[in-house]
Amino acid sequence: MKLVICILIERDLNALLLIEQNPGRGYWFPFDEIQPGETRALAAKRITNKIYPYDFEPLSVFKIRCSDTLPCLPSIQTYYLLSKTQLARVNGSNSSNSIWMNLERMNMAIKNRELLGLEPYYILKNILERQQKNGWDKLLSDGKIFEEPTVQLIEYKQPDLSNQTTISPTEQLISSAKFHNKIQESVFKEFYSYTFPSEHMSLKSFTEAMDNKLSTTEKTKIQSYFRAFDSQKNSYLTYADYLLGLAAMDPNTSHGGAPAELRCRYIFRFYNVKNSGSLSIEEFRDLHNDVKCLKAGKSNDDAPSYNEIVSIF
Repeated sequence: MKLVICILIERDLNALLLIEQNPGRGYWFPFDEIQPGETRALAAKRITNKIYPYDFEPLSVFKIRCSDTLPCLPSIQTYYLLSKTQLARVNGSNSSNSIWMNLERMNMAIKNRELLGLEPYYILKNILERQQKNGWDKLLSDGKIFEEPTVQLIEYKQPDLSNQTTISPTEQLISSAKFHNKIQESVFKEFYSYTFPSEHMSLKSFTEAMDNKLSTTEKTKIQSYFRAFDSQKNSYLTYADYLLGLAAMDPNTSHGGAPAELRCRYIFRFYNVKNSGSLSIEEFRDLHNDVKCLKAGKSNDDAPSYNEIVSIF
């Protein structure tokens, strides 16, 4: 699969034009597959003409991401940089689901989870840094154009109870869950099938990916699961975030040692609704009540009283 991804920039506003991806997946770059006999430049022009009735000024290929060796949806993605012309400024967009976003607006969009993935933020930030250093005319003079990503597997090792200090806590978690290389590759395929063409998983994509992994009751707490997986507080997940979160949830994962410590951190984030780094009394009550009900094998309809929780807290 050969894609052209259009980076449409407004120089005066330092903003990118993003399109809402269907169905309601969030804002991202406009993109499409290259048609037979079509050059990348012509593909970029065709894609942009669907959005604006007037020409963009093509600047150059910004980067080529060659993912044809990956085990899922192999593709070559060409990011093509174009600048809005004066005519386009006057006449506006053909698309009602497009929006110009500068860095400030993107930060808000990330917080509100309005983007499909984080690529627009990182690319705009990179463009503005280059522009400040080299100017628009030499924007691409010192940039790395070609990228060839690989699957970053976490080494799986057989647990050695006599010496666990030789492997990292992350490796211990993966090994404890028995996530060998084939399982990790399978998780990568699953992750990318929900995020493509982005490399970041949004809450919506996460909800879709977890649909067959959670019970009906657990699905009502999908935002808590997402928060637990989002250890870096980025509002979006990487493949590693997703992989480690699944390992922490796996029944095989040890309840002792480093895997248990990491698992406790996931549990903490699950209940830390405010993401403050410390549990409030209300958050602790939810944790205490769930543990109590799990031990008793009953539903958690009857929460303990506030005074009871305060005495424990």
